[in-house]
Amino acid sequence: VGSEMCIRDRCHARREKTTSISVEGMRCGACCTKVETALAGQNGVKTVSVDLDTKFATVEYYPAKVAKSELVKAVSDAGFAVNEATCEYSAEKAKATAEGAACNLKSKKKAI
Repeated sequence: VGSEMCIRDRCHARREKTTSISVEGMRCGACCTKVETALAGQNGVKTVSVDLDTKFATVEYYPAKVAKSELVKAVSDAGFAVNEATCEYSAEKAKATAEGAACNLKSKKKAI
C-alpha cells in the first residue's frame, strides 16, 4: 500500500498544467525574448510561448515544482507588468495557443 501511494504521488507530480499570463509593456521581439527567458529559467517550466500580438505568455509547467505566483513574479522581475484580471484564461485555450505557436515556428523554419 505504501509503495502504491508513492507511485501515485510521483505520477501526480509529473502532471503539467498550462496557464496564460497577460504581459503588459511588451513592444518588440526583444521584449518577448526577455519574458520567455525569465519564464523558461524557472525550475518546473516545461514550455513557454510568448505572443507579442496578444500580449500573452503561455506556459506549461509542473505545479509541484513551481507555483503560478512564481511565474508571475518572474515576469515582473523581468520588468513587465502582469494584468491579473486578464490571466483568467482557460487551460484548453492556452494549450491550443501553445500548440499553434509550435506549429507556426515549424512552418517558419521550413520557409527559411
